[in-house]
Amino acid sequence: MEQENFQIAFGHYDKSPQSYYLSDTNPLKATIFLALQLGRPLLITGEPGTGKTQLAHWAAWYLSTKSDPNITPFLPDPFVFHTKSGSSGKDLFYNYDAISHFQDKEGKKNVAEFISLSAMGQAICQTRGRNMLLSRFGLERIRNVNSIEGTPHSSVLLIDEIDKAPRDFSNDLLNEIENNRFFIPEMEKEISKSEDRKTRILVILTSNGEKSLPDAFLRRCLFYHVPFPSENDLVAIILQRLGPFLDEIGNNSLVDFKEHYLRALKLFHLIREKSPVKPPSTSELLDWLKVLHVENIIKENIDENNIEYLPPARKKALQLSLYTLVKTKEDLDAIEKFLKLK
Repeated sequence: MEQENFQIAFGHYDKSPQSYYLSDTNPLKATIFLALQLGRPLLITGEPGTGKTQLAHWAAWYLSTKSDPNITPFLPDPFVFHTKSGSSGKDLFYNYDAISHFQDKEGKKNVAEFISLSAMGQAICQTRGRNMLLSRFGLERIRNVNSIEGTPHSSVLLIDEIDKAPRDFSNDLLNEIENNRFFIPEMEKEISKSEDRKTRILVILTSNGEKSLPDAFLRRCLFYHVPFPSENDLVAIILQRLGPFLDEIGNNSLVDFKEHYLRALKLFHLIREKSPVKPPSTSELLDWLKVLHVENIIKENIDENNIEYLPPARKKALQLSLYTLVKTKEDLDAIEKFLKLK
């Protein structure tokens, strides 16, 4: 890969919520409104890289565009909690910087200045709005209180990769969601969700299926599985996402490349089938296509039976492009052997 092409090759593609592709037959919209009506969290599963996290960002944007007299307007961006292996229920609501507080030996700062709201704490506070938080709850010194809009809003709360957390976290989480309140002992303050039923919090949880979730947890969630996209959906995703990238490299006609994308997709599916450990995802497909563009091999006939006849430079470029798709040595060895690249 030429050095001057490096920045372009790995430039941005369109990740805006508006560009998230949903087919007309996709039941997601109906599932979201069902979760809102029932007041239940929505659990989203699917392969890594199939857009589960982006789906939650799309849901926040989509709901923010809707006007309903029975629902307080939604914020266009979700509050996001990234689950870790040591996450606890308290972490959902706020963080207390005990080390910095301890270092404040002269005690010049208020304890609130060492506290910041986490995603669920922000969502609960947002149902009341910053103005009420300051006047009624006295939270003006909390570090990130200004991240809360002044007036009440509904919001989407994304709890990402819940299967990373300890098993007890899942059940504790549902109790916290149902209570919709939290206590900050360092400040001796309890904050609860607004009593206004019009102001909602849509909780979206994602899981990569790395470990099973408790039955009690699953019973209390709505469920949606993100399938691997169909051929038509993959083409639509490509055409929708790669526009800004093609603008960067001076190609403005996505439709002109549709035939070449279809040919590349045939090879992509073969690579998925022949990857024994981690088949590549939609996200990796988009990166791979960008490399094919930059290396000027997107228009080559990269059918599995023709690869060995490519000119040496093109063949080497195609081999290097595989590093965007396969992520284990076992997969790489299998694919290079299958495509006769070694």
